[in-house]
Amino acid sequence: MTIVLYLAALLFFLLLFVVGTANEAEVAVRILGRSIGPMTLGAALAGAAIAGVAFASMLGLIDGIKIRVANRRLRRQIRRTEEEADALRLRLARPPAVFPAGQTHEGLRPSSGPEARSF
Repeated sequence: MTIVLYLAALLFFLLLFVVGTANEAEVAVRILGRSIGPMTLGAALAGAAIAGVAFASMLGLIDGIKIRVANRRLRRQIRRTEEEADALRLRLARPPAVFPAGQTHEGLRPSSGPEARSF
């Protein structure tokens, strides 16, 4: 897929070069109320192409930075989740503690009656 994009860009710039060299007409370019020129049509097209590439590159750079920040945040979240899962696995893997007869894990004797719990 990347090769197709590179070939399309190369074809575009070759077409731009052919149109620019074939048209030697002088033009004046107005940008934000200011007139730049006279210049050849090829120079105007080349300037527009360079400005377009620069603008698209800036958008790509900003998007790439956003993706890197999101990836870093997700990596941290994955690391925390894995640490939590490891801690839970260790807790479940430990054999239950053996208590002396009649004592609970808190060192108390179980109460008699319906409230008695076994640990």
